[in-house]
Amino acid sequence: MLQHLITQSDDLRMIPADREQLASTVEKMREDLRALPADADPNQTRVLARWIGIGLVSLGDPQDAHPFLRQALDLATASDNSRAVIATELNLGDAHRYTGEVDIADALYRGALDAARSRHPELVDFALQHFGKHLMEKGELVPARTHLQEALRLRIAKGDTGLIESTQAALDRVELLIGRTSAGTAASVAGDEGARLHADRTQLQKGG
Repeated sequence: MLQHLITQSDDLRMIPADREQLASTVEKMREDLRALPADADPNQTRVLARWIGIGLVSLGDPQDAHPFLRQALDLATASDNSRAVIATELNLGDAHRYTGEVDIADALYRGALDAARSRHPELVDFALQHFGKHLMEKGELVPARTHLQEALRLRIAKGDTGLIESTQAALDRVELLIGRTSAGTAASVAGDEGARLHADRTQLQKGG
């Protein structure tokens, strides 16, 4: 619904491809949601609320997205639409991740992944992708890589080029961060060893 108006930043967060058009489209959807009659189809309400939330997250207003995504999740749960529950949990997880509510995001991603594995295997790669990026931002780089590698295998099996490229980009960033961390650790160890040798030489000179 809004996919063509959303892209990713260098740190792999959702941002507008066209801010003005995305903002106007989201506002129009909010008007449509307000105009729905009380007896409107709950699925119509849910879809509108979910995409409004996704749009707001992409526009940099994740806090404003929370009530819309929560409404969408509640409606999906009430209608026992487990597929929609998983998808919306991932979106709500993103909204909480973007506002720095790491623990809430973590619980939503884990719940979505568990549910996908048990009930909707076709959604497992999506859950792994969102959870992997969350772990990457937390600095848990090795688990992030594991999740994203599994997502990549599943997406290669699906044969969806766009999804494969998205996961590969996330994996590339994780590998970059792992490399930087390893280099930093090596430099720190080398620095500590150099300081120790310098101290030893100084002590020997004093003793001589």
